[in-house]
Amino acid sequence: MHGVMKVVAAALILTGGAWGSVQAEQTELQKTKVAMEEVVVTASREAEPAARVPAHVTVVSANEIEKSTAQNVPEVLRTLVGIHVSDLGGNRRNYNVDLRGHGESSPQNILLLVDGRRINLPDLSGPDWNLIPLERVDRIEVIRGSRGNILYGDNATAGVINIITKEGRQLEGAITAAYGSYDTYKGAASISGAHDMIGYDLTATYFDTDGYRDNSESDATDVGANLWIDPTNRIRLHLSSGYHYDDTRNPGALLESELNAGVSRKATTHPLDYDKVEDYYVQGGLELGILSNDLFKLETSWRDREKSSYGTYSGGSWWFDADTETDILSIAPQLVFNENFGGVSNKIILGFDYTRAEQEYDSVGTGGSILAKLEKHNHAFYVHDELGIGEHLTLSGGYRDDRVEFKYDPANVSRRKMDEEAFDVGINYSFNNDSHIYASFNRGFRYPVLDEQFTYSSSSVNTSLQPQTFFNYEVGTKFEIIKGVRFLFNIFRIETEDEIFFNAITYENDNMPGETIRHGFEASVTWVWHDLQMGVGYTFTDTEFEDGPYDGKEVPFVPRDKATANINYAFDFGLTLAVDANYIGESYMISDFENESGKTDSYTVVNAKASYDWQWLTFFVNFNNLFDESYSSYSALRYNETTFIQERGYYPSPEFNVLAGVTARFGSI
Repeated sequence: MHGVMKVVAAALILTGGAWGSVQAEQTELQKTKVAMEEVVVTASREAEPAARVPAHVTVVSANEIEKSTAQNVPEVLRTLVGIHVSDLGGNRRNYNVDLRGHGESSPQNILLLVDGRRINLPDLSGPDWNLIPLERVDRIEVIRGSRGNILYGDNATAGVINIITKEGRQLEGAITAAYGSYDTYKGAASISGAHDMIGYDLTATYFDTDGYRDNSESDATDVGANLWIDPTNRIRLHLSSGYHYDDTRNPGALLESELNAGVSRKATTHPLDYDKVEDYYVQGGLELGILSNDLFKLETSWRDREKSSYGTYSGGSWWFDADTETDILSIAPQLVFNENFGGVSNKIILGFDYTRAEQEYDSVGTGGSILAKLEKHNHAFYVHDELGIGEHLTLSGGYRDDRVEFKYDPANVSRRKMDEEAFDVGINYSFNNDSHIYASFNRGFRYPVLDEQFTYSSSSVNTSLQPQTFFNYEVGTKFEIIKGVRFLFNIFRIETEDEIFFNAITYENDNMPGETIRHGFEASVTWVWHDLQMGVGYTFTDTEFEDGPYDGKEVPFVPRDKATANINYAFDFGLTLAVDANYIGESYMISDFENESGKTDSYTVVNAKASYDWQWLTFFVNFNNLFDESYSSYSALRYNETTFIQERGYYPSPEFNVLAGVTARFGSI
């Protein structure tokens, strides 16, 4: 109750000041209405009103991001209902993002896209949440549920998050410099524009910090570019590219016995561990109008990612030094047919996806040297149909036939083939562009990733590991209670068979016997009135293993309760204030499938931001963990390297800290 009260208190911090300024009559209802209308491209790979999608959809605009306290994409997501975000190293570089209660396996059960390009890697590392800095983001689209499994395939078990980057519409630019706690430096520069049939956007960012804990330093550089050309009103060509580099130290977990013995929360028992990453990509596409309202689209991309890692365990007596290079090629043609007959509109999407991922692993360590090459070749056909009956009712359905081949060298098995099917049906009734009610049903899958199947130390393949499958049920609604006040509520249930998990007893990845059940609801209320925006949200997630050795137990690292609150207000004289709060309830630690170690403590974190616009300058200051909460957002069972007894391990999160800076703008920003 104490944590919930903190959330409520945070929501009220600004209310008094904002309330005193909101005295003008509500004469801008139409402006508010337009601001609340949402268009989403992720749900069907085609732009459509969010209110026509039979799913829980959230669209976060660049303007909303700028007004928030967030400093990166995961921090934007943490304020949304249904999403649990954890900072592993306390340095804003390594995050775990969980959607709808998947806990430690969440990196493999949530699909991250950038402009529709798959970011998830074919191994256990999952998506890299820091590939795209906020300065390059135009909006973020979140589609909860497994609807994306039809259109995007593997990993879209719990939902799809698509980061849409800026295109460039008119000449504008910005330069930002900031400094803060833990010797943190941040810099960014961007320029974008458009002339006649050409548009462009160029962005570069730099981030350097010592981090909250010892051996948590991070140094990162990002450069991105977008270019589009519209030679005619029937043709669009686009090209984007990006470079990402980071050198991040890994402080690791602190055991409960170490903390009880007086070891500092800032300390590390892994002073040499690190990851270095270089990541390049090129993406190109074509959109060609055919016939009257139909469209042919082609998306291609290539990505090269090189990662160097050094890790220690057993008190440093065991170590490894590994290099991993991953090349990914993808090709995705698509046909979109928009035809109307009578009072019925019909949009049919036919598509083909091909992805080839090759990974080379080279390491030396206490156990000797390892050299392996692993591959994943994936191709799929899909169809999705959306029937609009009249102005309000929409029926939709889709099917995906997906096939994959894995190759391993050297190994006792050279290759494995798998194939799966996915389908969905949905019904949606939209009252207007802001309000709708819906129901949906999906059947989907997730393939095991490369290192869930392959054991590097023995060059062997776990041939018994099978894909996990699931059924997803959801009903929900979103509507305006009064002008500017939006209410959202949905109920979901996910039934997973053959769930893939790491078995701490056998030290292998296995399929969970029986079913894993996840169900709950998500609710939020948001209010937009002139320059005041505020909202509250609550997520309830209940999980349970049915049958098998963990029958009746909860899924580890899934809080049953999560609450959020946020408010921001822009005063007439250029000052904008924002506060957000997140309450995370108790949960069992990662790997505690037996539910024997007891639950972690709940915690509430409050963040604030103040910014002031003066002519072409914006001054800002972020206050993070405003009430100096002592907490660990990430925790797991770990073996004591001296006693070899499993203990509770914590990854302490930062205390109160500050980041302040200035942005200089030019053009029409």
